[in-house]
Amino acid sequence: MKQVEMTKKGLLSRPLDLIYFVYFASHIPVTLAIDLQTLLPAHWIPKVLADTLSFYKNTFKDPFMGSTEPMYWFRSFLVCELILQLPFFFYACYGLVKDCKRIRLSLAVYGAHVATTVIPTIAEVMFNPKYPLVASERLTLFGFYFPYFLLPLIMVIDSCIIVHQQIATTQKRKVQ
Repeated sequence: MKQVEMTKKGLLSRPLDLIYFVYFASHIPVTLAIDLQTLLPAHWIPKVLADTLSFYKNTFKDPFMGSTEPMYWFRSFLVCELILQLPFFFYACYGLVKDCKRIRLSLAVYGAHVATTVIPTIAEVMFNPKYPLVASERLTLFGFYFPYFLLPLIMVIDSCIIVHQQIATTQKRKVQ
């Protein structure tokens, strides 16, 4: 059987993987500093971070971040972000830097999870009349949330294509 050497490409030569890396690396501080504030007691939050979240809420009128009304569906997404996604962000960054082929299936699973959780968030912002938002405010929030749907969806498609190619290559080698 012929041995085929797998060459690993650097991250800069893989533009889509570089975008994924920046997405995951930037998500770590945002998750820790902003998203998880709604799950922690207020006295645990440094003032500068609380002020940042207050500025965001007051400026963009996001109905989810720090809502006084409990939104258990949204909080459940934040719990998933803390327990499942935050550790995965580190794993994904490492796997992408190392060009690890095993990361692809995990990226597809992550992307499917996130894309499907962002859809109800976008639908709430865009269509729920209980939020006193004008059209421009809804569109601004859509602009904030939509990339967190689109990039994970692209990640699913891209990763599935790569996994399919890896399986086809492996099966072809077995036949030879």
